[in-house]
Amino acid sequence: MTTSATLQKRQDLLGFIERNLKPEPAIEAIVGIGSIASGLARPDSDIDAIVFLDPFNWYITPAEFNWYPVDNTFHSIFAPTPIEEKWMQFDFARLNLAQWADASFGWPEGRCAELQEGWLAFDRSGKVAELIKTRTTYTDAVRTAKLDEAITWLDQHLSDDGPQVRWDSLGPVIAYDRLQAAYEYLVQALFAYNRCWRPWRNREMSSLLALSWLPENFSTRIPL
Repeated sequence: MTTSATLQKRQDLLGFIERNLKPEPAIEAIVGIGSIASGLARPDSDIDAIVFLDPFNWYITPAEFNWYPVDNTFHSIFAPTPIEEKWMQFDFARLNLAQWADASFGWPEGRCAELQEGWLAFDRSGKVAELIKTRTTYTDAVRTAKLDEAITWLDQHLSDDGPQVRWDSLGPVIAYDRLQAAYEYLVQALFAYNRCWRPWRNREMSSLLALSWLPENFSTRIPL
């Protein structure tokens, strides 16, 4: 379900793009991420997006800022915001399209997760949409490699009485650290089994819970 705040913030982003980014030829594409992509934005949510530039230029748009559409001015997020003024907070990740289009450049898994689930707000030529589709496809090879690694290490950390042995021989701190490692591999296995890129750590639990709420017709998902 998409919140009304999400729809409004998507329109706000589109308005900002039309006014300030579309006229800049270096702006190739903008992908909404976070709450405006998931549909769960609140009225106080900022507007997160990834901006692809070619050629890359830090100065075309700031990264995190407040925008006042009335006079089209940009302000620090740390500056006071007058209550009576309509303003919008943006958080942009600015990426070099030439680098990200290079086949030898490895995309971080967290960024793959964002882009695969992102809301494409602007794509000047259409090539960024195709690039994202190609690079974020969760292949059988990726799935197998991640599952193999996760299951192997889970077995090593949890088999037989391993946790108890480590507790007795190495103490609670080391034993806890090993259990944390086992948890990391369990999470890796859950995402890999479900053919989902693992998001950034601060969004991981939300994504794990979302896996358990999928419709019943997704019968191959692991229930959590």
